Amino acid sequence: MPPASRKQPSRQLAPQPSQPTASSSRQTDALTDFQARRVQRRLDDLERTNPTDIPASSFVPEASSSRPSLPSSPASQSHLLQQQQKKKQSANVRRILYGKKSLKDWLDELPPNPIPPYLFAVVPPPPTPPRPLCSSCGYIGAYKCPRCAEWSCDRVCMETHERDGGCGIGG
Repeated sequence: MPPASRKQPSRQLAPQPSQPTASSSRQTDALTDFQARRVQRRLDDLERTNPTDIPASSFVPEASSSRPSLPSSPASQSHLLQQQQKKKQSANVRRILYGKKSLKDWLDELPPNPIPPYLFAVVPPPPTPPRPLCSSCGYIGAYKCPRCAEWSCDRVCMETHERDGGCGIGG
């Protein structure tokens, strides 16, 4: 039985209005307003996290006795709270900012005549013994030559070893 044919939906586009309506202009205004707020929020985040713009006075802890009393007006109270929040930094931020070094600082710390590491590098001995490899083909050896103690993997390689003069008895 043949499969049932499906009717495809029509692909006609809705007619575009020639002049923008009030609702479309409101949507456009809302979209641009949203995008502007998002860009401003991102810029504020970048400004807040930029370490080069942090004043040095924010690193100095204030003495608790030198704090002025809060003004009575709510607007000045919120302004004072915003200033206190901007100056507040954690110990990790201070450590990172104080410990920043430029490339020149790193280069100045290098010794005047550095010793190349390959001159004094030492590799520790391996934890496992070396593998016995066949002297003829390089495969893992199973038999040792009784005369020269070289390894061979089978009888054919042992004969090749003896014939080619591997242990000094061949021709």
